[in-house]
Amino acid sequence: MSNKAESRVLLEKYEHLLNKTILVHQNPVTGLLPAFVLKDGTAGWASNHAWVRDNVYSVVSVWGLALAFRNIAERQDDKMKAFHLEQSVVKLMRGLLFCMMRQTDKVEKFKKTLERDNALHAKFNIQTCAPVVGDFDWGHLQIDATALYLLMLAQMTASGLQIIYTLDEVAFVQNLVFYIEDAFKTPDYGIWERGDKSNHGETELNATSIGMAKAALDAISGLDLFGARGGPSSIICVMHDKLAQCNAKLESLLPRESSSKEVDAGLLSIIGFPAFAVEDIPLIHKTKHKIEEKLLGEYGCKRFLRDGYQTVREDPHRLHYEYYELKVFENIECEWPLFIIYLVINAIFDGHLEEVERYHTMLEKLVIKASNDLVYVPELYLVPEDKVPLEYKTPHSQPRVPSAKVQHMWAQSLYILCGLLRDRLIAPGEIDPLNRRLCMQPRHDPIVQVVLLAEDQQLCAQLKKRNIHTETIRRVERNPTYPVKILPAKYLTSVYSHLGVSKKMNLTGRPPHVVGVIGTSQLYKVQGTMFAFTPNFLDQEAFYLCLDNSLLVDLIRTDIAYLKTNWKLVGRPTIVLPILRTMLGDWATIDKSPVYRLLTTLSSGYTSGASIQVGSLSDFTPTSCIKSLDFLDSKVASAIFEIPQMELAHPNRASILITPDKFMQQGNRGRSSKIFGSVRRSSQTPPTLKRPRPKQEEKVRVEDDSLGPMVSLEVNDSPDPKLLSLAAAYSGRRQSLRQDSKLQSELSQVTSGLVTPTRRDSMQVAALQAHTLDQIVEKLHLESSIYDQADILTFLFNSYELSCLVGRTSRSSWLVRMSLWVHCWRSCTRRLVSLDSGL
Repeated sequence: MSNKAESRVLLEKYEHLLNKTILVHQNPVTGLLPAFVLKDGTAGWASNHAWVRDNVYSVVSVWGLALAFRNIAERQDDKMKAFHLEQSVVKLMRGLLFCMMRQTDKVEKFKKTLERDNALHAKFNIQTCAPVVGDFDWGHLQIDATALYLLMLAQMTASGLQIIYTLDEVAFVQNLVFYIEDAFKTPDYGIWERGDKSNHGETELNATSIGMAKAALDAISGLDLFGARGGPSSIICVMHDKLAQCNAKLESLLPRESSSKEVDAGLLSIIGFPAFAVEDIPLIHKTKHKIEEKLLGEYGCKRFLRDGYQTVREDPHRLHYEYYELKVFENIECEWPLFIIYLVINAIFDGHLEEVERYHTMLEKLVIKASNDLVYVPELYLVPEDKVPLEYKTPHSQPRVPSAKVQHMWAQSLYILCGLLRDRLIAPGEIDPLNRRLCMQPRHDPIVQVVLLAEDQQLCAQLKKRNIHTETIRRVERNPTYPVKILPAKYLTSVYSHLGVSKKMNLTGRPPHVVGVIGTSQLYKVQGTMFAFTPNFLDQEAFYLCLDNSLLVDLIRTDIAYLKTNWKLVGRPTIVLPILRTMLGDWATIDKSPVYRLLTTLSSGYTSGASIQVGSLSDFTPTSCIKSLDFLDSKVASAIFEIPQMELAHPNRASILITPDKFMQQGNRGRSSKIFGSVRRSSQTPPTLKRPRPKQEEKVRVEDDSLGPMVSLEVNDSPDPKLLSLAAAYSGRRQSLRQDSKLQSELSQVTSGLVTPTRRDSMQVAALQAHTLDQIVEKLHLESSIYDQADILTFLFNSYELSCLVGRTSRSSWLVRMSLWVHCWRSCTRRLVSLDSGL
């Protein structure tokens, strides 16, 4: 309304209604609101139960009225009322926060196990914030309730309210994000708290829970909980791959609610206010039409078909029913005015004025107007006992009466909010400052940027002759304009494991789940340094199917199509793909290589229905999506991204055993060995099973001044402690092993128990026996296969004295490296049976 005087009169009317029906019941200590329940057949207030979902919905009207008073706050009295209402909202939201923070142990367990026994409680004591029922005495796992809290927390914070005060509270909210992010695969009890329709107490996947979780994740992503006074540590991070999975599952369920419910009126909160979770407009119309067709009546909407709650045929002493018994509730289900309010609010957001007036007229016939000028919205309307037979015979023919719950807190709050919107005291955008309502607007498909990293400069030149643009890691990392460091995806998983950590609350942060393709297609800025990560499927552990190059090609195409459909971030997705010679096969028949055919397709600019642009990472950096990871402490960031003295080498790494001179040359390649090492094994043809590979490896760096740069020695994950201690003790010595007889003796004792092979190829042994020691050592230096090298090493250690071997190498750590390799090979042979069965 344009006239502020008239607006003030209307606001005072709504303020009076709000104070007398909602705020009068707010607890002065915790800020929580009690639930309106039946007690011995009479209406009464539950003095000690506060439901999370009902409390959030109940405070929405308080927030809306505060926004309305803020719009006309010219007088001090109006400013005082706006502040009082805002603080009432903050008090309730913080009261719910305290309730949940008392159960941090459940959050910590649930995010790792997803077991319903570890779920947050759905209701708490209004005075103490303590649980009111046991873990197994109620269907506590209600993801939609926790997600609704996070959604409204985000919206209220964006409107200017300060709800979160400390970094410990920020960490807890971040863990609540982890709590709901797997909603797409977590069956719960749903919005009506009883699970499947038959009330057997079994959980199921519910569209309302998945949709609310999707909306909450989308709303709170990147939000600073401290508002304008915040910083990197108070920003909430969301895995957008989880959000995309929730969206896919939601759209596959709709218009159904679950496997047992054909349709549910609760979906109105998902396709419209407050979630706005569905982006497909035809699917929204289809779901709404099905609700109106199956559930809408003269007195409101049924919750779902054959819902026996509060009907006269319901047995109050039974909680569960058999499927065939649900027939008794057909056509007499109670109708809820609450959902008429949802229809009015959604019509206001959509701008359908005729629909607004039609449903508002229906709503005004259902509210109860008291003599004290107060309006009450009953919970539901039911068929009286004496009218049940006639209703069975002719549905929707008999008059209904309101239940004993004359006022339903949830519906009462939305009724006040609906009036504020309809009278234009607040605009729809004011209660949706994050613009959730705009999510269904069409958007342009992204251009997928692809960066091809060649293994070396020679391969880069060869591919350039075939019009395929590639670059080396050295060139990317040393670019003068936009230097970017390249790492495998497992490092990104380690980064996010430090998100949401709080030692005071015993919260360990995000579980070490892999980061999806949306996460690895972003660039990350950490302590001023830019990082890019290779796709996750190139970094899989012990996943032998990735040995197939054709499968790798299909995975790349699938990821590109996935990005085209699910990318919603600012900037373009950037995929970094390492290219090895082994991926391309024989150069004479390269045209038949599936990887080469993929490279030519990518260079053409279109594949998997997506537009592709191949180029240099430095050219793509300005148009890429760049995310800041400044929540990391500088020490933690250094421990993750800097090259440590001891680091885990990837299990799929194909480390080539080479001569000391070659090894020093390879050592200078730095980070590129991590990238190409992690994919080299995935691109090679599977070897024979006679020489199985070690399943787990660990890289130990032993510094030897005589070698110049740091030398990496690969050992088994459980190496001999004496061998490691000898290697460490020898670090820094400049004398050769031949001059140190004591160390040579100790090393001989350690390696003597490691070189007895459990399996020997007699033909290979015979072939080696025909050569001199000099020829065998030369063959070892020239051999490129790590498995043939292992055989040669085993033969040398069994056939010759240790002193003879020392004479064939000028660097003592080279002998240590050979000894460790025998240890690694020996432990690998013990896993032969499991390797055979796996392949």
